[in-house]
Amino acid sequence: MVAQRRPSEELPKMKAEYGNEADRTAALIEIWREVLGPQHLDEDSDLFEAGGASMHVLEIVGRVSEVMDVNVRLRQIFEYSTPKSLSVFLGASQLQSER
Repeated sequence: MVAQRRPSEELPKMKAEYGNEADRTAALIEIWREVLGPQHLDEDSDLFEAGGASMHVLEIVGRVSEVMDVNVRLRQIFEYSTPKSLSVFLGASQLQSER
């Protein structure tokens, strides 16, 4: 018999140190910089305007999972392509999953 998982158990809870938007955004800016190389990037830097491509999206998904312990879908990186917008999305997603 296979134990069924409750929906809240399917995704890991984001690490506590990324509970507030400023810390999430700062971490995401660093991830953008690691993936895209040394250039001036801030919270409003669009991944694709900064030279990002599909391969970079894959790297970002992996780094977000590794650093923040949260699963992000490829589609979400395309949809929320700045550190700030992804941070806001992740915060809202965590709030919904806690309910």
